[in-house]
Amino acid sequence: MWFPTHIRQGKATRLALTLSLSLVGSLCLTGCSQFPSLRSQTSGQEFHATLDAEVPPPVFDDSLPAVRVADAGSGLSLVAAPKPFQWKALAISAGKRDIEGISIGSGGYRTLILGSLAGDDPLAISLTEEFAKHVYENDVILGGIEATFIRSPNPDGESGFRMENGNGKYLNRLFPVDSENWKQHQSTEPEIQFLLSAFADSMPQRVIHVRTYNAETGLVAASSEASPVAKEVAEWLGFEFIELPGKSSVGTLERFLSTSESCQIVTFAIPQSSDKSQLWETYGDSLMNLLLDEDFEARKLARAGKAASSADRRDKKGAINRDQSRNSQNE
Repeated sequence: MWFPTHIRQGKATRLALTLSLSLVGSLCLTGCSQFPSLRSQTSGQEFHATLDAEVPPPVFDDSLPAVRVADAGSGLSLVAAPKPFQWKALAISAGKRDIEGISIGSGGYRTLILGSLAGDDPLAISLTEEFAKHVYENDVILGGIEATFIRSPNPDGESGFRMENGNGKYLNRLFPVDSENWKQHQSTEPEIQFLLSAFADSMPQRVIHVRTYNAETGLVAASSEASPVAKEVAEWLGFEFIELPGKSSVGTLERFLSTSESCQIVTFAIPQSSDKSQLWETYGDSLMNLLLDEDFEARKLARAGKAASSADRRDKKGAINRDQSRNSQNE
């Protein structure tokens, strides 16, 4: 036991102090540590050694820190960190490359956004990537809406900077001509098979095809039900507007979707002279309008998860049952 310097001189003095400490210890409340009983000592050195051996060291002197474990009844809950933005492989191209995409949101009104079907279209692909990241990172979808982005449906063309896929086929001439039996369309190109399966399985209400246009100004083309918002966007940007099918070629995505009535189609074509470093600043607001603009009541019903929502009901051919939806909303 350690004593202050001015008490270390005499054995009698140390003994008196120890007796006093023992008396104080006996008055402690139950649960207090007791000093060990005094024994006959032949020397102060042996006495100190005895005390040192019998008095346990304080807990806070332990060399290893104590580990605190939260009890199971704690009111605090763990919050998972948000997952980073990441493209996922959805299918394989003719040239054995990944066709990448990401879905954001869930249920209700579904929109499918495609990067350019022409592989040699880096501006369109970059804009599609920025579009997806903006929607993902800024939580702009609040429920009742689902957006699926496919960054490049033609990764073979992107890799070789050409319009054709790995089999030498230009994809935007291979969509079904017969809109009545398109689900039975047998294409030899895996990219077309994948897109047709996506249309049939997820049944999007709107498809937005992002591409470039070889002209001084851009172009917005849309099927009739998407025309109002598409026309507004075109006027805002000073782009040309075309209502589909218009003069669209047979076998194109635009003619197929605008005539099959399986969903709306909007083609958003930016000039090839666009500044890549300013793509989102220039066109981001317009794309957000195309993504989120829709009949307010239909989206309200979709978010509420009610069966009356046109977002969740289609007829046997896959077309939106619009008349029944309107009747439900007017009740």
